[in-house]
Amino acid sequence: MSAPFKSALASLFVAPCVAIAIFLTSPATCAAAPLTLSLPDALARAKAGSPEVTRARFALREADAKRVGAGLVLPVNPRLQVDARPLVSGGSGRMGYGAMLDFLFDVGGAPRARVREAERYSALARAELATSRSSARVRALSGYVGAQIAELRINEADLALVVARRVLDATERRVSAGAGSELDAASAQLQVAEVEAARMAFERDRANSQMDLRDALDLDANVTLTLTSPVAELPPVGDVQGLVQRALSTHPELKALQARVALWSATEERLKAEVFPKVGFYAGLDAAPISPTYGVLGLSVELPVAQRNQGPRAQSARARELAEVDLSLESRQLARAVVAALGSYESSRLELERLSSLAVPAAERTLSFAEAGFQAGRFDVFRLLAAARDSLRVRASRIDAIEAAWIARIALERAVGGEVQS
Repeated sequence: MSAPFKSALASLFVAPCVAIAIFLTSPATCAAAPLTLSLPDALARAKAGSPEVTRARFALREADAKRVGAGLVLPVNPRLQVDARPLVSGGSGRMGYGAMLDFLFDVGGAPRARVREAERYSALARAELATSRSSARVRALSGYVGAQIAELRINEADLALVVARRVLDATERRVSAGAGSELDAASAQLQVAEVEAARMAFERDRANSQMDLRDALDLDANVTLTLTSPVAELPPVGDVQGLVQRALSTHPELKALQARVALWSATEERLKAEVFPKVGFYAGLDAAPISPTYGVLGLSVELPVAQRNQGPRAQSARARELAEVDLSLESRQLARAVVAALGSYESSRLELERLSSLAVPAAERTLSFAEAGFQAGRFDVFRLLAAARDSLRVRASRIDAIEAAWIARIALERAVGGEVQS
């Protein structure tokens, strides 16, 4: 068998294999494994690996790098100066030369100030990392709850569809028997279509909320999520005074503002320390053509005639004052947010309790009586459809109360900076 024929045969065999391998390993054909998540699992994953947490973690590494070399007492590299001294007139002899080595030292506390400033940079980055984790937790909580609320609405729509189709079947039987009109059947069909359209909208809301959750957890877009934690139960939270005190003492955003104030203060100290004159030490050699060779030793000091960091010192002072004002304003704003969110949460819990214990059972009884009366021929289809709509509206109001309570709870956890369950 000739070599060209062998080469062609090998290419015919290898090319399809390569194409199949590329097709099987391409992202479009690799389905991501499904993921089952409880609410605590989702919150933990968000705090560990959300996009903002990842960025903040690398920002912390960058801030830690500022410590490298911060404490050096040599602000600039030593300077070596060498010159040649040829004899121009007045004698004869070899060429002379000179050399000078000059060192400058920071002796006024600037190295220690730079180290403290670098430490404040790291502290600020750690505080911002905690803020990012808190933000990621709230974002994951919002996406998880939104998806589960949409799931509740889908389940309610499925129940409503069962009733609506049952009414439609009964209406069509009555029309076929001559005991009803086409208007009755059209009204029942309209009820079914409205519920089906509402269910499609709820599926869209669930898909959007699940995508928000994937974004908060940094998951692939095609990961199938199964959420296991129910959201219908609303446990009580702590008292208002305790939550306000917790927000003012441990909130990550306040900690970040405090770290920013400390950083600007450290910058001011560093700029003040750098005003102190630098002291130098120099050593040299003087070898003139017709004179003895001399060694040179000496000290030098800067003359602080013009302070070139006056502008940065003024800017850092104003920046520190602004950070202090932000800290005061944010503290008062968080206190107000805690009180407002807690009041909204408790009101929504009471609303949910009334709807669940009184309104929903009453609406179900009304629907049951209306359906029995319709079957017995005592009520027309419009009475039955009105009872079905009332039942659907009340059950939707119950889910609205659950959603409003969770919105208030998420706002409360954002204001407190963490878990608020008592």
